[in-house]
Amino acid sequence: MQKVPKATVKRLPFYRRCFESLHEQGIQRILSSQLGDMLKIDPATIRRDFSYIGELGRQGFGYEVNKVLRALNDFLDLNNVEECILIGVGNLGKAFLQYNVMKSQMQNHMNPIKITHAFDISNDVIGKTFSGVDVINIDKLEETIKKNNIRIAILSVPAKSANEIAARLETSGIRGIFNFSAMSLNVSRGVYVYDVDLLNELQSFLFFVKNKYE
Repeated sequence: MQKVPKATVKRLPFYRRCFESLHEQGIQRILSSQLGDMLKIDPATIRRDFSYIGELGRQGFGYEVNKVLRALNDFLDLNNVEECILIGVGNLGKAFLQYNVMKSQMQNHMNPIKITHAFDISNDVIGKTFSGVDVINIDKLEETIKKNNIRIAILSVPAKSANEIAARLETSGIRGIFNFSAMSLNVSRGVYVYDVDLLNELQSFLFFVKNKYE
């Protein structure tokens, strides 16, 4: 497979959501210009992004909705569910667990990640069940990862403990960390880290809103 630019990968789920909506509306075909108007993305960019997936459309004919939706599902590997663990069952962690259940119960919704285990250090939550997932003492982190061959973790812990836990995750075989700790993680290149800082995102959002109308 040829290397796909990160910007393209980030756009693919938006394309997929759009084609899923088109499918639900019974629309069978769409032009790249129409798709560009819907998504506010230049049609040339859309065509270039789709070129990494395969020959999905024809000039003057456009894209068959069902064909593109299947191709995006296959390319993003959404047909296979990946088990995932959650570290940190505070307010944000509980929200992840609830979202995990909500998405899995939606009809025809593809949820490629399933949180199967949750870990914490607080006796207030250890031993309890939230949204169908038991909270385990973090002392059993390595044992659980290796026993269940887990490769993905969601990290939702205070910044001061993030790197210590990240090191344990890497040693145990974790290959991807969805990081909400607001701390840059010191892991090797063998582990893919996706950083999400909600405060930074909010500050950027407010900047763009204010400058758009001033």
